[in-house]
Amino acid sequence: MTGPRIAAFVSPHGFGHAARSSAVMLEAARAGGAAFDIFTTAPKWFFEESLGDRFAYHEEVVDVGFRQRSALHADVPATVAALRNLLPFDADRVRHLAERVKAAGCRAVLCDIAPLGIAVAEAAGLPSLLLENFSWGWLYEPYLGDEAALGALGEELDRWAAAATVHIQARPMCVRDEALRAVDPIGRPPRRDRETTRRELAIPESATLVVVTMGGYAEDLSYVPRLRDVPDAHFLVTGATRTEAGANLHFFDNATPLYMPDVLEAADAVVAKLGYGMVSEVWRSGLPFAQVTRPGFRELASLARFAADELSGFLMDAGAFSRGEWIARLPELLDMPRRPHAGGGAREVADALLRLAV
Repeated sequence: MTGPRIAAFVSPHGFGHAARSSAVMLEAARAGGAAFDIFTTAPKWFFEESLGDRFAYHEEVVDVGFRQRSALHADVPATVAALRNLLPFDADRVRHLAERVKAAGCRAVLCDIAPLGIAVAEAAGLPSLLLENFSWGWLYEPYLGDEAALGALGEELDRWAAAATVHIQARPMCVRDEALRAVDPIGRPPRRDRETTRRELAIPESATLVVVTMGGYAEDLSYVPRLRDVPDAHFLVTGATRTEAGANLHFFDNATPLYMPDVLEAADAVVAKLGYGMVSEVWRSGLPFAQVTRPGFRELASLARFAADELSGFLMDAGAFSRGEWIARLPELLDMPRRPHAGGGAREVADALLRLAV
């Protein structure tokens, strides 16, 4: 099917924004034959896993979010420095990007919390769709006591966000704006069944599989030796220094393609950072979820409330995760019921995007 070409500006902050926008783009490709020009520094392979050859990749710094010292700790001074390099948006760069978007034949712009795309859409004379569950200005507020400059930088991003042609919030959102359309959580669908994925990963069908991931960041793996002694269980761990497997452990570095919805389809439980991408894809799969909290991160409260209401699992802090205290609670986690959910908001957002791109 041949459909419209659409530009997508995607925040590289973790993999959650790439996962959410990939789900929307996949639905737009299925429903309307759309193809995409993706502007981001999130890895190209991440989009290949969802979209195949229906996109062109442009490595561009389109958003900062937070610079991170680790998966669970933000580097606020580095964040401010990076935002000052990005803001205010350089007029020549915006004009150049607008020319590239028009030359590619794009008819609309999708922005997953990357307001540079809205500026580019405006310069190109194209409609834009902003998809979010928070605003950067709101997320930066708790850090203003340490870095007052974040206030003005966040306000600048929020001004651009307010200029989007269409603005959609995806559950679980942090601050509900009743004037905006709200949709259910957006996660990617699995492509393979449980048996196929387990064969590819060399995991016995009779074994319990627990996924341990910090969502695109390297992590402290000091707990790993204890996993070798867990009976009848295999562990798939992301954020390792290299991809390798041995005994009951399967390590993946963050440069190795790994389509997480397939992994969740093959798994029995998840231990992961509490972030939008993981929450939305676990919401779809219904797996028991041991949720790792992040100190001082404002989005956490809404994600934790949503998880308590709609998922099975429990919370733990970063220290308990790093010390491996959750390992003793694995029987409790594995005994919790699955709570899968059908659908999600991807198709609704895709339909709105296709209407813009007529």
